Amino acid sequence: MTSSPDGSLLGSFVMFFDHGLLMIEDSESRAAHEGWDAAIQYVHFDQDSLYVAVQSVVDGPVSVSAYLDDVPSGETEGLVDAYSGEFDSNSGRFRIHDSDDRVVLTVAGRRGRNRLTVFVDELNFAARVVVIFSEPA
Repeated sequence: MTSSPDGSLLGSFVMFFDHGLLMIEDSESRAAHEGWDAAIQYVHFDQDSLYVAVQSVVDGPVSVSAYLDDVPSGETEGLVDAYSGEFDSNSGRFRIHDSDDRVVLTVAGRRGRNRLTVFVDELNFAARVVVIFSEPA
């Protein structure tokens, strides 16, 4: 995992996902994602938790980067906007992890209302994911 001294890059990692599921959640989330159909929904939001389908271990590693507010020029070039929405965070801390918690990146954002935007290189089969936490519009 890496982090940036300038504050924009919160962290990043590259790993193999056994189950092809990236989870982006408030650190205190209790979301259950009831009603989510993984066979047809490549992205699912529930309260303060987002599930994103990524490629599985047999297809290769997935690169994930998380930013606060500013994204370097070109970082999202060629990527698809997979999700953009707002949610409340009591803690201001977020967890980005796989479904087995083999890698957990915990980052500090802001308490209160947040905007979460996620870009991927390919819907339902992402090998590259960019996560942006920002102030709501």
